[in-house]
Amino acid sequence: MDTQTAIQARIRAAWIDLLRRNKGAEGHPDQYYALNIENVRGHGEEFELHLTFRAGRVYCCCEEFCHTGVFTEQRWRLLRSALAAHGVEPQEPLVVRICTRLEAGARLQYGTGDELKPELSDKSPWTSTVREQRTRDDLGQPI
Repeated sequence: MDTQTAIQARIRAAWIDLLRRNKGAEGHPDQYYALNIENVRGHGEEFELHLTFRAGRVYCCCEEFCHTGVFTEQRWRLLRSALAAHGVEPQEPLVVRICTRLEAGARLQYGTGDELKPELSDKSPWTSTVREQRTRDDLGQPI
C-alpha cells in the first residue's frame, strides 16, 4: 500500500469514528453512509470527504453539516484528535471538501412525522469547502 492510500484509509477511519454517534448509524457509520476519501494533499492537510446517503436508509435530512458537524473550533479539534488517533497529523490548517450525494431510495425525514417516501432519483453531488482557521501560532500561542 502506497503512502497516499494509507493516509486515505487513516482519514476514512477517523471520519468513521467521528460519525459513529450519528442517529441511525448506530455505531456503524461505514454501513450507514457510503464514505470515501479522495484527493489527499500532503500529510492530510487537504482532502475530499465523499459522503453518500444510501438507498434504503432513513436520514433526518441530507445536509452535510448536520451529519459531519458544524465546523467550529471545537469540531476542528475533534477532527484533528481523530486524525491523530489514526496516525495522521497535518502540520498546516486543514481544508476539507465535503462532496455529498443522495441515492435514489434514501428516505429523508426533514423533521416531519409524515410518511417517509424514498427519493425517486439520485441527486448529483454537491460540494462544500471548509477551511480551518489558525487560532494559535507554531508555539501554541493565540494569534
